[in-house]
Amino acid sequence: MGVVMLIVLFFALLLTSSVATFTRRSIVDALVARNRDAGARAEALARGGIRLAIAYLVQDKADKAAESLPIESHLDDWAQLGSIEIPVAEGTSLQINIEDSGGLFNLNSLFDFAEGEGGAFQETIPFLSEFFEKVLDEIGLPPGEKVYDVTELSESLIDWVDSDDERLAGGFEDDYYQQQDPPYRAANGPIRSVEDLLLVEGFDRRLVAGIRPYVTVFPLVGATGVNLNTAPPHVLSLLFFNDGVTDRLAKEEEVEQILAVREAGGLLCDEGISHELCTPINSIVPNTIFPPSGYSSSVFQITANAAVGDMRRSVVAMVDRDQEPPLLLSWKVR
Repeated sequence: MGVVMLIVLFFALLLTSSVATFTRRSIVDALVARNRDAGARAEALARGGIRLAIAYLVQDKADKAAESLPIESHLDDWAQLGSIEIPVAEGTSLQINIEDSGGLFNLNSLFDFAEGEGGAFQETIPFLSEFFEKVLDEIGLPPGEKVYDVTELSESLIDWVDSDDERLAGGFEDDYYQQQDPPYRAANGPIRSVEDLLLVEGFDRRLVAGIRPYVTVFPLVGATGVNLNTAPPHVLSLLFFNDGVTDRLAKEEEVEQILAVREAGGLLCDEGISHELCTPINSIVPNTIFPPSGYSSSVFQITANAAVGDMRRSVVAMVDRDQEPPLLLSWKVR
């Protein structure tokens, strides 16, 4: 009788354990399925946010054409979109942010692709030398750390983009790249992503991380300089011009004057544009800026952040709104 009881107890415990395991796995599977569904819904919502932002940009372009003031600025509706919570279903949220690509310094604006072959402008090396000096100062390398040569960095970047195969310092520009594992060749064309800088001789992750907050590569061809009406202060500090004595980057007081115009609800404009909101940039910067400042833009970065319950998804897209229909240049889901 005792043996029978032990057998009964054993199977009862086994059954109880099996039921508990099955219940636990069912609950876990249900949670996984629910989270997967919520994640898919959040991603779909974020993708919809990208499409909504594109519609804002297209409408903004039409409005500007009607007003004959083709200036992208902090006053535009798309620029205010980031502070607006888009109304969606209960338990979900959507937030959209649009940034003008012209608010960053376009590395491709340092090169002339007019004839289909890239070549550096006369001011490119002086600008790059000043820019790299600024970045290296901000990195704050400890004593004894790797020393960068700004002239070598400038020449390496130009060799990477320009259409010939010769190094500015002499020799075959692909010698270094052919010795890498795996070997590759210089682009001999526009820089296609900021990450591509890691392929350029002399550039490493620390240097590229210091450069990244300042730059973009879009549009690849036909780029202008920084948009004075959308660029943040640290990018405005890259305005490069001759002050009557020397070629230099903008100082803090010049950046503050530009920001003061914007904060007062005004616009920085080329001297050829006449409008009640416009302050000519030559009233602040005495000589021509290199590369010439841009005031209208075609490429924008859109970030759509969506949440469904506890699940969150972000979609980041680069869009060229001047194409018909607007062209997605890149797309990333986070």
